[in-house]
Amino acid sequence: MQAWQLGDGPTLLALGGEVVVDYALRLKKELGEDRTWVAGYSNDVMAYIPSLRVLMEGGYEGGGAMVYYGLPTVWSPRVEERIVKAAHEQAKRARKARLSPGTR
Repeated sequence: MQAWQLGDGPTLLALGGEVVVDYALRLKKELGEDRTWVAGYSNDVMAYIPSLRVLMEGGYEGGGAMVYYGLPTVWSPRVEERIVKAAHEQAKRARKARLSPGTR
């Protein structure tokens, strides 16, 4: 998970793995549609990363794909909340750093 503050523009949130669209929709809603870009496949692709909704639906993205990535089981139901919490923390740090003297 990385966050880059693009000057006075949006914050880029770089998430590892093949995250489902629910993450982008939720993070943009919570952190600001015009202030947030979300990118998956960033730095690592270890597996599909389902939201809780997709995890509960099951199917390929909800757990079936894990075997193709060599992983032993599905993600914890806490995966979405843990990722969203980390994204909020990283976005806050990135936005704060933009405002700090000497960081431009």
